[in-house]
Amino acid sequence: MVRTAFVAGVVAWFVVANTLALAEHYYLRYFGEPFGPKLFSVFDDDVAIASDAATHFLPVGMALTSAACLGAVQAWCTFRWALVPERGATWRDAVVQVLVVSTLLVVGWGRPAARLVDREGISVAREPMLDDLLVNTPVRLTLALMRASAVASGKTSPQQAAREALRSHGFADAAALVKALASEGALDLSKGATPDEDPNTTLLRAPWHRTPLSERLAAHPPHVVFGLIEGWGGYGLSLDADGFPIAGAMRRHLEAGWWFRHAVAARADTFSAIEHLLINSGSPALLLTNGDKPVAFDAAAARPFQQRGYRTVFVYGGARTWRNIDRVMRRQGFDDVVTQAEIVARYPQADTGSYGVYDGYLWRYVHDMLEDADAKGQPLFVFALTMSNHWPFNVPGDAATGPFDLTKGWRASPASEAEREARQRGVRAYRYAMDALGDFIDRLKYSPMSSHTILAATGDHRAPQWRNQDNASLSPFEQYHVPIYLRVPPRYTPAARLRLDDFVGHRDIFPTLYTLALSDTPYVGFGEPLFGPVPPTRRYAVAQQRYLFSTAGARDLRSGVTYMHAEGGDPGLLGQQALDANASLALADWYSEMQRGGKAALAAPPASSSR
Repeated sequence: MVRTAFVAGVVAWFVVANTLALAEHYYLRYFGEPFGPKLFSVFDDDVAIASDAATHFLPVGMALTSAACLGAVQAWCTFRWALVPERGATWRDAVVQVLVVSTLLVVGWGRPAARLVDREGISVAREPMLDDLLVNTPVRLTLALMRASAVASGKTSPQQAAREALRSHGFADAAALVKALASEGALDLSKGATPDEDPNTTLLRAPWHRTPLSERLAAHPPHVVFGLIEGWGGYGLSLDADGFPIAGAMRRHLEAGWWFRHAVAARADTFSAIEHLLINSGSPALLLTNGDKPVAFDAAAARPFQQRGYRTVFVYGGARTWRNIDRVMRRQGFDDVVTQAEIVARYPQADTGSYGVYDGYLWRYVHDMLEDADAKGQPLFVFALTMSNHWPFNVPGDAATGPFDLTKGWRASPASEAEREARQRGVRAYRYAMDALGDFIDRLKYSPMSSHTILAATGDHRAPQWRNQDNASLSPFEQYHVPIYLRVPPRYTPAARLRLDDFVGHRDIFPTLYTLALSDTPYVGFGEPLFGPVPPTRRYAVAQQRYLFSTAGARDLRSGVTYMHAEGGDPGLLGQQALDANASLALADWYSEMQRGGKAALAAPPASSSR
């Protein structure tokens, strides 16, 4: 009986481990990262994304069968070769097995294991997926659960998390990062930093900047609208053509406005992208949500607008209960939060999809807010988050229906009728999101607010339509590419040259908006404006806290693997950019953790323009 239970336990262990490994493999392919602390909040973050990911996993029957068969083979090999026969066992065999198990426990639970779920992780191969699959899934899950539990229970203080953020980027302490920033020229001594100053104080001051003094902006502040478009991946937009008109109404606006074609998303999911944009966070944990008491970040992106007399509004097409979005955003400098309930209350005829109102009604609400603010003479800042380009890709009845030629978007049209229809729905949803945004711009263009409203829009992450294995050969840039679009009225257009040929990212958007709209205003930023001169070592973009892209080449900051352009690559400059990027990411992560602990507010903004 005991032996039967033992055999069943061994087989069950292998089957469970194999099943988890299969799940992590497809989680990695879908989300772009292995299991980590964020796994335990994926359903709170976005049930639809989790459900969509599940549909891309192996069929349940095939997965369980494969796991069971492999587990049976592993168990047979264990019983055949690894176990000592009952009658042949000696004390030496027992000692050896105890030593082996003890060594595994020490390595698995000691300092070497601490790096298994670090942002820097472990690198032994040129292929990123091999690095990500290096650690077996049960160990990674256990460590991720320990980290998530520590954060949730408050056992990890913000100060401790800040120190861990520095170490994850290779800096022993704050002094080491100060030294690196100074050597890279990223630390402006004119801000008051001195060699004998406390390193923490120096770092708290380092990310502060101030927009130039402008009497015109002070007297005539423009309205500012920022749109974060669900699933607006750049790869889908690159396929736009007369035979595959996926850009819809946005095509003419992209060509007429500022369209940055070499932009990447900072993170792989919606809420992490919001955190990066609003509080410059690169943390693997979600910092904005903290149980029943959301943390108020003093350097949140809306606060500079609020300090200059703007009414600040966060508009979201879904329910206010998603991530406690209403309560969270009110603590980040937003005067008001508008969600699905308010939009439907204003427009009773508003259609809703599976996870919120369709984009057309959201943009209509934003336009009406602009009209109301304009009539009152009050500048308005809007952060709008759309929902339509979202699994299961429902669209309103009046949306463009196609059919679209699927061979233009994928290597081949699938044989399955159900799969073809699913892809048609995906293309329709992408096209509808583009039409809704384009129609909003049309209304804005022919309204009185056109001359004094700045619009910026980007995608939160790559398009979910092209996440499946049929397009697994996409390059890292194609996987993380999102458009960045700006519409700037002539009276607010800067004289400096646009950086349309540079690689840029989410971190550059709000420094651009501050410079375009606000006069003599302090702000926290880790990027560069999308126009004007920028030092060569700062002209790069980073996706996933890992992949650096620039005109000099590309580099995986974790493994150090470098990719050069066929022509015009500059390995020396790329190396300098990698050093700058690592220091900048470390500073951003450290600073966001210090904000969470209330320490960042102690840093005074600079007294004069830093640019």
